[in-house]
Amino acid sequence: MMNGKTMETYTSKLIDDLLDSIDPIDQEKVDAKMLLAAKIADAMKAKKWKNKDLLKAVGKDNPSIITKWLSGTHNFTMDTLIELQHALNIKLLALEEKENKIVANYHKTVCQTVQSSPVIDCVNEIFGMERQSLPLFSSSFSLTTNNSQPSFAQA
Repeated sequence: MMNGKTMETYTSKLIDDLLDSIDPIDQEKVDAKMLLAAKIADAMKAKKWKNKDLLKAVGKDNPSIITKWLSGTHNFTMDTLIELQHALNIKLLALEEKENKIVANYHKTVCQTVQSSPVIDCVNEIFGMERQSLPLFSSSFSLTTNNSQPSFAQA
């Protein structure tokens, strides 16, 4: 609602058709460039830096390059991204190989002492035991992470 009026949503078949015609890979490229620009701008804001501060931090001399980087359309080189990461103390690239890691193991056995039952009597007779703790429940679980998604596995 704006100024007491309900805001209408504009729809257009032409716009819908254009959006549908975008190649998914091209869309992913645009999204990545926009995300990089936003991360750079956010890091600059957090440091209270102006364009000239970033320009100095990365050792560049042409102020228009910062404007290009922040436009969301610039095709960054790997070298530039690494320089920006160091200058802004942020992570723009995630190149580390992720692997499943066990972060916790859990094992629990619940036993109950049974005085007498046909099974216990048979076990006692075979092994010459008088009392036996029999596991009623035994299970192991491992918590693993894969790309930040936790999962449980029962052993």
